[in-house]
Amino acid sequence: NHRVKNLFTLAISLVTLSARSAATPAELAASVAARLEALSRAHALTIPSVSGETVETEQATTLHALIRTLVAPFENNPDSSRVRIEGVDVPVSGNAATSLSLLLHEFATNATKYGALSTPEGTIDILCADEGERFVLTWAEHDGPNIQSEPVAEGFGTLLSKATARGQLGGDIEREWRPEGLFLRLSVLRRRLAVE
Repeated sequence: NHRVKNLFTLAISLVTLSARSAATPAELAASVAARLEALSRAHALTIPSVSGETVETEQATTLHALIRTLVAPFENNPDSSRVRIEGVDVPVSGNAATSLSLLLHEFATNATKYGALSTPEGTIDILCADEGERFVLTWAEHDGPNIQSEPVAEGFGTLLSKATARGQLGGDIEREWRPEGLFLRLSVLRRRLAVE
């Protein structure tokens, strides 16, 4: 019941915040639908399994499985992945899966619109590392459009990402606008990844 209420609160927040940056009703609908679909895919990885009359408790997924699930719709060739995932894989459950799915969806959406996934040869390297009490995910884009400079204004996705990283995961996001592509460093409290 608590998780469902949290998801409704999150959905209402997404609609409200998305409305601030949408130019048309169609743009608002597309933006909210894409974000809710990302949450749905993430939720499917953590729902309890039901067999007969027994219901198992919510299962944890892993970060690598969550990443693969969320970037799959952005890949245009099912035979060769343009997104490479390396490093430590950790269990993720509960609210952390929801928060991470929003972050990863925003990263992938931006890569598709403006970055490495907007060109046929672009790739993304994701490295996951344990750093004591913190878990660090780096996202490095390659062979996308040449980046001339950092954007002047922060969009809704950037604001949502920062708020999610800080508020839900006890972390932060650093961005570097390198000529070869965007480099992101997401650092979160390790203990928040498996907390309901």
